[in-house]
Amino acid sequence: MSRLRLAIEPMPLSAAMASLAKLLPQAEWDRIRKSVYKRAGYRCQICGRDARLNCHELWYHNERTGYQWLMGFEALCDHCHGVKHLIRARDRQTFDRLANHFMEVNMVGYQEFLRHLQDARLRQQELNRREWHIGFGNYSFQVPVLRNRAERERYAELERPRYH
Repeated sequence: MSRLRLAIEPMPLSAAMASLAKLLPQAEWDRIRKSVYKRAGYRCQICGRDARLNCHELWYHNERTGYQWLMGFEALCDHCHGVKHLIRARDRQTFDRLANHFMEVNMVGYQEFLRHLQDARLRQQELNRREWHIGFGNYSFQVPVLRNRAERERYAELERPRYH
């Protein structure tokens, strides 16, 4: 299969709650996400839809060093953002809606979708085999030092829910 415009992005469970949306003060997160939306012309950067946007964090995983780095952000519609996190889909209706969006955006059939989903699940298992050290790039100075998943979860619970 050729390079996909829209792909599922597995995230290691050990990096749960490592989102800047959960770790930054609300005003700072709002400033970041609004600048991302403006830069994207208030359209989804993958499918081009003029719809409600989410600020999606782009992460790089270096398996040799065990470091996960925040590389940047992209503005995504609800559907494209949902596909990025499809492994966490909670119900069949949501899964089917997101699968259809994946196929439409990538102009592929159901078998190609299933192959990509299987590859993403295998990748998720690989990522989960280790604890990741997390780097927030240019935003590191704003994020409290939280050594593990449990600390990140406790910190995020202190904050109110955020828009992505």
